[in-house]
Amino acid sequence: MGQGHEPPESPPAAPPLLRRIHDLDNAVSFFIHTLTRPIAPKPLLRFLELLADFRFFFPVSLALFLAAPSSSPLRSSLLLPLLLCSLIDLLFIALIKFLVRRSRPSYANHSQYNAVVSVDNFSFPSGHSSRVCFVASVVSLSRPSLLADLHHPRVAFLVNRWFGGDQALAVDILIAAVWAWAVTTVISRVALGRHYVIDVFFGACFGVLEAFFTFRLLEFRGLL
Repeated sequence: MGQGHEPPESPPAAPPLLRRIHDLDNAVSFFIHTLTRPIAPKPLLRFLELLADFRFFFPVSLALFLAAPSSSPLRSSLLLPLLLCSLIDLLFIALIKFLVRRSRPSYANHSQYNAVVSVDNFSFPSGHSSRVCFVASVVSLSRPSLLADLHHPRVAFLVNRWFGGDQALAVDILIAAVWAWAVTTVISRVALGRHYVIDVFFGACFGVLEAFFTFRLLEFRGLL
């Protein structure tokens, strides 16, 4: 009788602590998904998904950068960091997804989701969460330039009309609105069933770190 082939070894089991975290993450994410499903408007969730999509965000950022006057403080301190951060984010998040390869939640339908690259079909970390959080962080870090660029007649007119000429208040409300959009988008990724809670948490943290890294890089290169 010929010698039989050895059965393939099964992959090593995950450590107990990691398994508990995974199970808790899955349970909490599924709870949020089922809780918000009847009340969260699906078109709104899909709209937030589109706004934070790289294929929409990057061309818009590039167009704004090219259209901005070279003398505008926002060109170098806001629009340039957004462009550079977009590319850093795309490469960094894709690398982590390739290494981790966590599947998206099985309880949701992902047929309407078109990945930018093949690794975007993986779940960890959330690219949408990192993108909106680096946008909000860049806007926050650009506050001095936003204040300096309010001299435009149309902008000054709106500030005088809506905020009584208080430029600092106008900029702070803008920053708060951007952060509100970012947080809403992060939550929507779990509500839509695209990601687990841990995915969006780490995605948001990565986005903030990317913004700080981009600003430090541009400062080091003398571009800010």
